[in-house]
Amino acid sequence: MTIANIGIVLVFLTFAIALLPESPFTVFTMAIQNLPYLDVLNWFIPVSEIVAIGQAWLLAVTAFYIASLILRWIKAIQ
Repeated sequence: MTIANIGIVLVFLTFAIALLPESPFTVFTMAIQNLPYLDVLNWFIPVSEIVAIGQAWLLAVTAFYIASLILRWIKAIQ
């Protein structure tokens, strides 16, 4: 691919992402932040650490599947 083609793809992806609606979960996250007993719960169960570890795991699994897919495409081309 040339640089111009990559630029066109990036512009298209930016446009496609701009068409997506905002997250439907913002209302729920704002409501959860106002709970009075959330600090006590986080002291017993470290929810923020669990979420951070879950995000790292999800990122690693996603990267693995994307790399696997790209390598399968490369193998199919040869």
